[in-house]
Formats: sequence, structure tokens, C-alpha cells
Amino acid sequence: MTKQFDIIFIGSGQGAWNAALPLSQSGKKIAMIERDKILGVCTNYGCNPKIILDGPIKVMEDAELFGAAGLTSEFKLDWQKLMDHKNKILGALPDKMEQNLKQAGIEIIRGEARFVDDHTVEVNNEQYAAENIVIAAGHRPATLGIPGEEYMQTSNEFLYLPELPERIVFIGAGYVSMELASISVKTGAEVHVVQSSDHILNGFPQPYANKLIEKMKQDGIQFHFNDHVTAVEQQGSELTVTTEKGLQLTAGLVINATGRVPNADQLNLEAAGVEYNKHGIVVNDRLQTSQPHIYATGDILDKTQPRLTPTAVFEAKYLAGSLMGMINAPIKYPPIATIAFTVPRIAQIGISIEEAEQSEEYTVKPIELGKQWDFAGRNDTEAHLTLIYNQEQKLVGAAAYSQEALEIINSLTPVITLGLTAEDADKLIYAFPSFETMIPSYLHQAK
Repeated sequence: MTKQFDIIFIGSGQGAWNAALPLSQSGKKIAMIERDKILGVCTNYGCNPKIILDGPIKVMEDAELFGAAGLTSEFKLDWQKLMDHKNKILGALPDKMEQNLKQAGIEIIRGEARFVDDHTVEVNNEQYAAENIVIAAGHRPATLGIPGEEYMQTSNEFLYLPELPERIVFIGAGYVSMELASISVKTGAEVHVVQSSDHILNGFPQPYANKLIEKMKQDGIQFHFNDHVTAVEQQGSELTVTTEKGLQLTAGLVINATGRVPNADQLNLEAAGVEYNKHGIVVNDRLQTSQPHIYATGDILDKTQPRLTPTAVFEAKYLAGSLMGMINAPIKYPPIATIAFTVPRIAQIGISIEEAEQSEEYTVKPIELGKQWDFAGRNDTEAHLTLIYNQEQKLVGAAAYSQEALEIINSLTPVITLGLTAEDADKLIYAFPSFETMIPSYLHQAK
């Protein structure tokens, strides 16, 4: 017998539960299907564990910068203790959230979901139907299809490693690979990065990415550009990586960090008549699929917006408002801040440097933050900021290279999103000293 619900969510990550909770509280009968851990990738295999592991790494780098100011420090990172700390903080979250969801009246169904028709899904040979279905099934690490792929691991496994080997090879140079490489080299590991192109961090400002390459080389990371891994072999306790150019690298760990692919191909969407492609599920500006009563949110979407936790949360909240009848307008994305938690960080928001440089509509202003007294005081001498103004002299984009890039871009986010003018900024008094105190002067400089 098919069990009936008002709304079924496939997935339990940020793009699901942020909509499911308010919908359940509004009186809707909700089911949530999850094949892995509750809360999805971000909490279990992404942002949350990564930022906890990154914490001591930033402290180590900051202390190293202050060495020029007289700080003598010697750090030795105990990876096992750090991993235990991370697991203690995050390990209980999925179960706790599951209880919260159940207390809110949401039924949790464990297993793989596959569509039977456009209103029905099957899990473990049981069928469940709903008036509306929300697909928030996320994405998974990509595969390379090469001999020895079974010996490689992904970022999912890296974030749970009980110990790190002495030598690590990362395949790919996206933000996940660069973040994990930054962590690994600080533990004392010998780190190699094999990249198919001649650059890193697609989507981030390449002048900053090039600065980062030089810094990572100074830290000991070895890059092998314009090359492809063709095979991985196990030889005793070691792995041998062979590349197209004939390079051979021996390591205790090989991480495939060549990107992620949407899980759209695992749901039998054909049975529901839902359109998708290799980039994900196709939706309109109301997050509806080709079947208007089936929606999709989060990383499984075919979209131009960054596949980030805050983006998925934004979509989920929009969808909840729409399904409750509180929103009757297309989704309108605000500028989305992005960051690579490398050492140092690279962050950006709004109109990109590349886009601005190709148009007469914008003015690009570079600022050498490293020469300002506060950044120089921290010996963050390579810190740099690029501001982008439109013809109305409003700030519409920014990019930062600094240990403090997160705080810099977050402080500029409301300025860009709300379209604040120099006069607006003059009405704000920030705690001093801070980067925010400089924002009014930067806005005035556009005139």
C-alpha cells in the first residue's frame, strides 16, 4: 500500500531541511528520504569538518606571519587529536537533527529513492506518494575511469582520516583540493598536486590564484601542471601514481579531487518525466522542474550560481515560502560571496574582476591592503583587494587575497547587496580598528 504525504523531500541537506521544517510547522505532512547521514554533505563531508580541521592551520600561519614581529613559535599538529575533536563536535549533529525533524512531525525514510511515476517514489521496495516532491539529493565526487581508481580516496574520506601519511598526491586543483593541500602541508606531509590545466581555482581571480601558487610552493607543495593521471598502482603499503607525461609519484594517499557530479542520474527521473543533463536538474525561476509539482534545490541543480551551502539555504527558504503561499514571485538571487579556505584565503562577491575588465560599465580599483598599517602590523603584506564600481559609483563587486579575506568580503556583502552609497556608509560607526572602518573611504573614492 502506498503511503501518502503532502510533500516528499529526497535528501536531508541544507536544501531540504530548511524548507521541510517550516512546511511541517505550517501543517503539511512531510516525509524526508535519506540514504546516508542526516544533514547531507556540508555537515558531514564538507564545510563543517573542513573548517574545524582548518582552524589550527590558520593559527599556525598567523603565528608564522607574526614571526617578523618577534613571535617565536613551534607548532606540532597532532592529527589524531584534531580528528577526535572534530568528530566529537560534529558526530552527534546528524542524530540530534533527526530527532528534531521527527519531533516536528517529519517522517524519516532511510534508503535509496527512485521515481516510479511523477507522484510516487520507491524506497526499499516500499512506495510513497505526494502532491509535491522536492529533489535535494546533492552531488557526489566525480570518477576518473582509470586503472587503479579503487585505490584513490576523495575529500569525503580525507575528512575522516585517523592519520595522515608522509606523502599525499592530490588530483585536481579546484578549491577543495587546494584547501586540503593547504591543510596537509602544514602537518608536515609532502604534498603533490597533479592538474590537467596550467592554473588553479577556476572561477576565482587568476591574479590571486597565481599569487597563491607561489605561496603554496614556498610552503612546500609541488605542482605538476598540464598533466593527467593515467593509473594508480598499489605496491606494498604505498601507491604509485603514473601520469600521461611519464611522471611517477609514490604516496601513502591519493585524493581524487577533480570535482563533483549531480546525483540526478541515480533517481530514475525518466519515470517522472523530469528533465536533467550532466550539469544537473533543469528548473525554472520558481525552482520547478519540467513537472511543475516537482521541485529541486541545492547542488543537484543545473545552475550558474555557486553550489554552496548558503545558496542551498536561500533556495530552501524561498521554496518553503512559495509552497506555503507566502511568496508569489520568481526566485531572485542576491550577490553570493564565495571563498577558498586556502593559506591565505581568496574570496569574492558580485561582479568578477574578469567581467569588469571586459566592460566599460565598470571601474576596477586595486588596493594594496598589505601596505596599510593594520595589515602590515599583522605582516599580511601580500594582502590585496580589488573593488569594482558601476557607473552610478556604487560598489558592485569585490575580491580579496588575505588571511582575513573572509571578514573582508563578508563586511562588503551588505554594501553590495543593499546598494549602499558613500553617504549611507557615513552613517555607520564601526568598532575600531577594523576593516569596516575603511568602507566609507573606499565608497567615496569611487567619485
